[in-house]
Amino acid sequence: MKDWKKEVTRDTIALGGITFYFIVIIRAIIGNYKIFIYQLVIALLILIVLSRLIKKTNNHISRGFILFVFISLYYKELVFTIFASLLFITMLISSYYLKTKGHEVINSILIGIVSTSISYYLAPLL
Repeated sequence: MKDWKKEVTRDTIALGGITFYFIVIIRAIIGNYKIFIYQLVIALLILIVLSRLIKKTNNHISRGFILFVFISLYYKELVFTIFASLLFITMLISSYYLKTKGHEVINSILIGIVSTSISYYLAPLL
């Protein structure tokens, strides 16, 4: 893979990085969007627990999935949801180029689904 492709793939995967995740949380705190904040924090805690139990995962993909779902639900705009979907698909393609194994990608998406689902229903109860 050429250097520019590698750089683009790493930048894309960084959208699921913990730093970007915290930027989204801090922005939500500034805007005082409590349920959105709770959803992100609860999902992150669940992800941490599950990723300790299921070893072969890529947390960038799991966090990227969580952000994709909750940001799409927050904005409730079809155009943004399509854009976020394309970004997440690009993350998956990037993980392939970075040689992430298929079962790790599947495990990561499943952890993201479980974390998001539980958090979605728990957050409004707080």
